[in-house]
Amino acid sequence: MALLELANLTLRSPQEGGPVARILAQMPDPMRPDLPALLFVVVLLLVLYFYLRVVFFQPITKVMEDRDRDLNAGGDAKAQAAAALEARQKDYQARLKELRAQAFERCKALSDAAGKEKQRLLDEARTQALAERQAAVDSLKAQQATAKQNLLAQVDALAESMAQTLLKQA
Repeated sequence: MALLELANLTLRSPQEGGPVARILAQMPDPMRPDLPALLFVVVLLLVLYFYLRVVFFQPITKVMEDRDRDLNAGGDAKAQAAAALEARQKDYQARLKELRAQAFERCKALSDAAGKEKQRLLDEARTQALAERQAAVDSLKAQQATAKQNLLAQVDALAESMAQTLLKQA
């Protein structure tokens, strides 16, 4: 009932003996602190703080610490993997350089061998060509000598035949 009367309050100030004045008199003064209520609220806040600290914040901080530890471990593992990868790459680069040097030496040796073989074949072909040329020259000289003898024989035969023909006519 008191709430209904309070709801019907108007903007007028309460009368001294009226129901509104009685309700207002029963209510505590809002400007005066209520020490037991204040202590109750402080105790409730402390209990809520410790409860949240144990139930809520402690697991969260544990999860965050685990996460940080895992991230740091992952970073360390990543750094180790990067160092191992860099070492392997340097090893591969050194091996590749060595293999390229070996390939260059092998190519140079093959090129030298090919040059020597080419020179040997050229020398062989040159000697063979000289031998064939000498054989051709000898053959031509032999043919020339044969042809000369044949021509001389023919000249002698012709001269004799001309001499006989002239002698017959004379």
